[in-house]
Amino acid sequence: MPTRRSTARPRHARIAPPEPAPPATPPEAVEETAPEEPVAPPTPKRNPLYPVGVTLYPLDNEVSSWSDWYALDLDADLGVLEEARFALVRLLVSWKMIEPQVGQYDEAALERLVELVEECKSHRQQVIVCFFADDRLAELTDVPWGKRRNAVTDSYLIQREVSLVQKVVSKIGGHEAVFAWQLVDEAFANAFESSEALESWTKQMRDAIHEIDPARPITLGVDPETLFRATGVDARAAVASCEFAVTHVTAAYRAYAAEGPITLGPSTYLDAFLLRAADRGKPVLMDAVGALALENSAAEEAVAVRTALWSGLINGASGAMMRRFRDLQTERRQPYFIDPFETLVGVADTEGELKPSFAETRTFIRAAARIDLKRYEPSPERTAIVMPAERYEPLPNLAGLYDPRACLAAFIGAKEAHIPVTVADEADDFSAYSVLIVPSAFALLPETWERLAEFVQVGGALVLSYGGGDAIPALGDLFGVEFLGDGGPRERLSCRVAQDEVLGELASFDVNLPIANYALLSTGTATVVATDDKGSPFLTVNQVGQGRAIYVAAPIERAIAQDDPWAMPPAIRTLVREVYGAVARGAGCGSPLDCDSPGVELALFQGEADDVLVLVNHEPVKCSVGLTSDRRVASIVDVRGGAHVPIAETAFAVQLGASSALALRITYA
Repeated sequence: MPTRRSTARPRHARIAPPEPAPPATPPEAVEETAPEEPVAPPTPKRNPLYPVGVTLYPLDNEVSSWSDWYALDLDADLGVLEEARFALVRLLVSWKMIEPQVGQYDEAALERLVELVEECKSHRQQVIVCFFADDRLAELTDVPWGKRRNAVTDSYLIQREVSLVQKVVSKIGGHEAVFAWQLVDEAFANAFESSEALESWTKQMRDAIHEIDPARPITLGVDPETLFRATGVDARAAVASCEFAVTHVTAAYRAYAAEGPITLGPSTYLDAFLLRAADRGKPVLMDAVGALALENSAAEEAVAVRTALWSGLINGASGAMMRRFRDLQTERRQPYFIDPFETLVGVADTEGELKPSFAETRTFIRAAARIDLKRYEPSPERTAIVMPAERYEPLPNLAGLYDPRACLAAFIGAKEAHIPVTVADEADDFSAYSVLIVPSAFALLPETWERLAEFVQVGGALVLSYGGGDAIPALGDLFGVEFLGDGGPRERLSCRVAQDEVLGELASFDVNLPIANYALLSTGTATVVATDDKGSPFLTVNQVGQGRAIYVAAPIERAIAQDDPWAMPPAIRTLVREVYGAVARGAGCGSPLDCDSPGVELALFQGEADDVLVLVNHEPVKCSVGLTSDRRVASIVDVRGGAHVPIAETAFAVQLGASSALALRITYA
């Protein structure tokens, strides 16, 4: 069980808009309470360290003209957002409207932008201003005088972009309602053809802003993982030059990594996985939360929003932005074609009627406001899923196709074991972690094996599954086994437990699971925990120095990702969960609370006098969740208020609805 004040990893970096001071109110009488039920201090109406916002698109009707840019009166919509306590609004700049002719700026368009910022301020919201966005509707960057030049490579257009940025910053940069500058959205960024071009362009725009406004944060507005998957452009260096990062799920990435309903299975973990992958020590804003297409029911949209928002809080996001406010009113056409960059689905319908997803967002904002992230510290993530560097190699190397999905499968396995877990790059410093999981990598860099051996030698635990191909030189010394060759593909995976309770509560099984490779091994210093049906080692543990190296002879995470997730044998999920959980517990960084429900994601935020426990049910069925603490629990209460429920035990149970979330305040005896 981890210590309550581990300092293995720093507290999550966060960004936050300044919270307006609440009006003074007379103190109210407070009933006397028991010592174990302390009265919570007054909380703000919204969480200043987890602001929630929404993008207000310039057009909400597909038949509108580009010149109708923010022509509608937004006062009513902003009033609704104010009542729901939204803190942020994103506005998209129209280059076409503001600079209709070269070097000639439309003062009316600039004044309209000023009016929008003023309106947001009057409704207690701050603004993220996005300069270059391609929303596929309002022709925001389609300047007619550009003569079809490439906006991200043509030096002349880039100079015009610098001038536009400085014009807008000069106009509204001094306004207190401007929270941050966003350079691009991902649709616009798809035009970049190289990482160097993106990094150079980002630097020019940042320098242009800093000449006028050196204080406000700047972000790029792209998710490095989804952009790389779509274009092969590695945006990590460009994102690292900004003050905070952005992460989001795209339609194409969801189809690639988590095909299927948005409310079930791997899809419900995808927001959190991309969030962790984008976390490189800077604040990360979880962007474009919500459904991607109009094909889902209102109830399904609400479930997707609820899961994403609560998972974002659990996994260290610095805030969240909803995809859009109103649904896009589309033309009637058959068959209907959805562009992957179209943003169709909002939290209100085309008439402005609020949808269940809006109610979920409002409920979340009110509940999250009662979790003071200055007073409560999340359990440190000392377990990391390692994303191999081969992921960034071009075709014909297949690592880029398989590694991210294998890492997602490993991430889900760790979540089902209730381990505080994150995602690390192969080149990252491993000293912050106690457990590393390398799922089914084809090949690691030679220097990585040296770093992994050192990591284990000084006390770390390593879990690595075979990815195929030839043996690695470090296999014998690090894992204590000898590689005899690749046994090739198998349609059936067998496990015969040889050593009980060494790596959790394992059980023997024979299941249909296609695997492309199987490492044939002979043992040396390693302990064989399980074999296949022919007696070949399947799962081994080797003590090296002060640490342990665990080897899985099959690319099991890759097999999970490639096979049908809806027909995955329960024995496979149990195997991954038990191995990961046992290794983490042995390293002192297991689940902060024992939980008997694998489909429930949990996080414990630790305070001085009490803790906050957040539970997210990823399953579409209600359940009774059994929890066990290493301390005697005095009482629990919903963070939103209500009566304290006395426990006076180390174990207790809570009821969770289907695909629901719950935040509890725990006091101890």
